[in-house]
Amino acid sequence: MQAEHLVGRDAELDLALDILRQEGAGAVLVVADPGIGKTALADEIAARLAADMVVMRVHGSPALSAVPFGVLAPYLLDLPVEQATSPVAILREFWSQFEKRRGGEGARLLLVVDDAHDLDEGSTQILAELVTAGWARLVATGRPRPGLPAALLQLWYDGLAERLELHPLDKETATELVEKTLGGTVMASAAEVLHAVSEGNPLLLRCLIDDSRADGNLVRRNGVWLLTREPSGSGDNLAEVVRNRVLRTSEAEREALFVIALSEPVPAALLDAEVGRDTVRALMDNRLVIPTNGPGSPLKIWHPMYSEALRQIVSPARSLQIRQRMVQHLAVEPTTAEGLLRMVGWALDCGADVEDEQLLQAAFLAAKLLQNPLAVAAAGKVRSEALRPRARAVMAMASYNDGDYNSAVELLQEGFGFLDADPLGPSGAGLLWAAARSARGDSASDIVADARAAAKSLTDGSPASDPMVAQVQRHAWALELAALAHEGRYGELHEGLDSFGEGLRTDEPDSTMNRIFLLAMQCELLTVDGQPGQALDAGREALLLLEEHSGNLLYFNDFVVVRYAMAALESGDWSAADAALDRHAAGSAMGLITFGGDIQALRGLALLRQGRAEHAAALLTPAVEALRVKDPQLLRSLGNALAFYAAAKSGNTALAQRLAAEQVPGTGGAYVEALAGLFVLAGQELLNKGSGLQKLRDLPETDHLHALPGLLLQNLVLRAELGDLRATEAIRETASHMAGAWAAGWQSLAAAQLDGAGQGFVNAGNLLSAAGMPGPAAAAFDKAAATFDAEGKRPEARQAAVMRDVSEASLGDSLVRDPNTDADRPVPLTRREQDIVALAVSGLTDRQIAEKLMVSVRTVEGHLYRSYAKLGIRRREDLGAAVRH
Repeated sequence: MQAEHLVGRDAELDLALDILRQEGAGAVLVVADPGIGKTALADEIAARLAADMVVMRVHGSPALSAVPFGVLAPYLLDLPVEQATSPVAILREFWSQFEKRRGGEGARLLLVVDDAHDLDEGSTQILAELVTAGWARLVATGRPRPGLPAALLQLWYDGLAERLELHPLDKETATELVEKTLGGTVMASAAEVLHAVSEGNPLLLRCLIDDSRADGNLVRRNGVWLLTREPSGSGDNLAEVVRNRVLRTSEAEREALFVIALSEPVPAALLDAEVGRDTVRALMDNRLVIPTNGPGSPLKIWHPMYSEALRQIVSPARSLQIRQRMVQHLAVEPTTAEGLLRMVGWALDCGADVEDEQLLQAAFLAAKLLQNPLAVAAAGKVRSEALRPRARAVMAMASYNDGDYNSAVELLQEGFGFLDADPLGPSGAGLLWAAARSARGDSASDIVADARAAAKSLTDGSPASDPMVAQVQRHAWALELAALAHEGRYGELHEGLDSFGEGLRTDEPDSTMNRIFLLAMQCELLTVDGQPGQALDAGREALLLLEEHSGNLLYFNDFVVVRYAMAALESGDWSAADAALDRHAAGSAMGLITFGGDIQALRGLALLRQGRAEHAAALLTPAVEALRVKDPQLLRSLGNALAFYAAAKSGNTALAQRLAAEQVPGTGGAYVEALAGLFVLAGQELLNKGSGLQKLRDLPETDHLHALPGLLLQNLVLRAELGDLRATEAIRETASHMAGAWAAGWQSLAAAQLDGAGQGFVNAGNLLSAAGMPGPAAAAFDKAAATFDAEGKRPEARQAAVMRDVSEASLGDSLVRDPNTDADRPVPLTRREQDIVALAVSGLTDRQIAEKLMVSVRTVEGHLYRSYAKLGIRRREDLGAAVRH
């Protein structure tokens, strides 16, 4: 890792520099697993001290660990052969080499020792004596196992050295490293995937970045970096890292590594019998192999990326040979999902035979975990005609998640499998078929007509008493109800759901599927009807049923979760929405890639409703790019609309204009598309006054869908935020009939505006603040301060102003003002901006400010940039005058 990309190690770096610059003896022992950044930290320390010290480097080596003083050989070229074993002569000659480099200038010696765990005893003793005598400072790096040599540890025991243990990077720091490496904004979900797959190991993270760029997986669109598929372990950079480390092992150890990588996790006793206990112990001592769950548990390769790279190195013929030797010792039915996928994936890689039932089980699990290549490969190998419908459904799910909607439809239409007529098939294929049809632009009426025709073809000639007839007809009915929701025909949907629910029986084989479908539809209907609390109850019950019966349900999780999340957002229950969206991507890194754009779009809606426009813009702009690639929930038009509005709201006119030109007709449901239309009109009004507000006013009168409470309140809130005083009375009336914190907060604010009393604004601000809506809360407290001030109530005005500042501080970068208050008043700095500006005026650099406030340099730069805009200046040099003014 390059020094300029050393991130997340500021505290360790500062401590090391302090120790090495002090008078007397000093040493720093850096301990970490491979790739965590020991060498990078040591290099940065050396670079920082190079101006004051002479740096001499020593590299430990397994090949020289048994050679006395072997690693010191580069500094002993002038030593007579007969003195090559004399520690005193070697110390004298080493010091002579230092004196030549020092050149008589009085500089001190800094020894930088890499891989100190591979030092021979003699060399270690020489280096320790130099430190003990105060002749040299030392930076030594090593691994936890086998650990640092005893002589260096003795320095620590004697108080002459500090031991620094480096850990993997956390998500935030890994994101900073990714953005510095790529030189631009990275989609949040992409950064999270890279962190998760690398497990925060900086070296492997860099390999992932380079390999993903090389194979076209990590791409840049409109300045945003995003992943188009799950990173693999087959890249050249990772292979080189793994190959270099594996080559330093013995032939027996390499064989053991291949066996473990292919068949992990492997019982320790089995490995001992296969490759020998000494070999296994050596691999564990070198941290190449670790227990899966504590001492005595089965063993695996120390890092999943190493496992995948090792499997790529083994030829199919060699892999098959190892499998034939190992399979008789391994469980026929793996006890874990990971074990099942590994065994089936291994068999497919090397051409071994697998039973159809196990292939299908693995394919279904892989599809749910979004491991699409494995799902398609396993399902494609199923030979049984009886199991083929289920296999085709699994392949269709993988195609859908990859954005190949035509293939998904074709797979499900074969034999009318989308009607779930086959008792061996997974429940939910019909909803998947309808979603794929909608995604490719087919009309709801065409989808319904085709479902009816398919049901008729399947049931013609069968007696009415045949259970299959009722099952197929009910599934076709469900697709009709889903089409009503898609078209926004909620009145008809209400009647249809009542009839659908009356006919449900618990003894039917598909009763669970029908019950979940009914609850999901009720969740959507109640949301648009302004009853999000009841909607959440229905969605929660559906999610519980999904937990209990997930083994045979396909696509239902996606169908339910997005409706539950929309209900939570309508309610203002931000934590419930976050939990639902986290669930959407849980269980697989690929989930973050597949659903990342949809998730960020909905989180952006939450931020806008909380008044965090700038934060929303930062989240939504990358989401727009991700939604171009994958949009399984058909939220692209909503994401574009929200990003457009957020950009206009936060004053980024250029971005807003670009997004306005990129608006595309959506294929989502009527409710989602109507919501998107509201934000488009509001954004147009912000960009060009008079172009959107009147259209917002007219919508409830001209479109029945926009008269529904869920959409109507959003319309009215947007109008109020645009300064439309006529919306206030309507907000109070509409919100009074709705449930949830979002509606209650706006009802309170509208009531305060109509009453005009300062205390009313304070009460509204308190309610909004408690509901997690700091933007509207700040506007309420601001209005309270102005009202109290006009009434001559100075103490109350000051208190309201303090509460306003608290709300603004919790906003971070977003400040919300009532559009009807004095527009000429300068925009104040947030509390954090004030702190950073004050430190900048005092003369501190961005890095010094970051260290003092324990934030990243990038965060400091961002706050200063926004402060310049608020203060009306362009340069750091003008800060002092601007602040004094």
